[in-house]
Amino acid sequence: MDAASKTDLLRDSPQVQHRNRESGSKIRSVAQALKALDYLESCGDEAGVTEVAQALGVHKSTASRLLATMESGGYVARNDVTGKYFLGMRVVELAKTKLDQLDIRIYARPFLEELVQKTEETAHLAMLDQGSIVYIDKVDTPHTLIMRSRIGYRISAHCTALGKAILAALPEAKVDAILQKDGLHDFTLNTITDPLMFKEHLRKVRIQGFAIDDEEHEEGMRCAAAIIRNHTGCVVGAISVTGPAVRVSRQRAEEIGVLVRDACLRLSKSLGYNG
Repeated sequence: MDAASKTDLLRDSPQVQHRNRESGSKIRSVAQALKALDYLESCGDEAGVTEVAQALGVHKSTASRLLATMESGGYVARNDVTGKYFLGMRVVELAKTKLDQLDIRIYARPFLEELVQKTEETAHLAMLDQGSIVYIDKVDTPHTLIMRSRIGYRISAHCTALGKAILAALPEAKVDAILQKDGLHDFTLNTITDPLMFKEHLRKVRIQGFAIDDEEHEEGMRCAAAIIRNHTGCVVGAISVTGPAVRVSRQRAEEIGVLVRDACLRLSKSLGYNG
């Protein structure tokens, strides 16, 4: 008997057929359980066994066993008065875990640490909120001379690398609204305060993929930043690396900008961005 014939015999044996049926049954059960969760979510309230059975297209006894199994795991709960089922606390726990996973700080932290290791300067994670930039995480430089900043600190967008990186990615109408509301106030002699010059500057930021704060917010400090996008392509934040001008020359700021841009692109890809 050749090898092909032996394979056919093994495939057709009762034991193999039984395992295949058992495997298929388990897969169907998983699919039915997921469909039951979807149905209970769509109801927005309780649902009886008969309703669930009809939604799944199965016998009432099958739906009853399925719901009982899901109840034992906490995925659904049963109202003792009505006898109907609703989503259980285990679903809430899973949702909470997923929301924690989507927290940009969790994803960004390794990239902040990597940038600090490569540059030995301070790295910030920030987001745009009501036209201003807010720091939401930070990893300090190992040097004693550092930037004065803290998580929760709010700064203007137009004079910071973080802000300019994010503004460059927004629709022009939204940028105009932010500038009209907050203005282009000067913080140092290097702050760009002319609207036309600022928009031309944003165009350059879009082309090179990162922004530089050349002592525009604080004298003696330079910064480079780039944006983070999620799976939909939306900007969800930005990362910057900041250091004193005595360590970060204009040329080094450009080099750091490339490092930050590349790190943010890798971070964006980890969030599902395909652009």
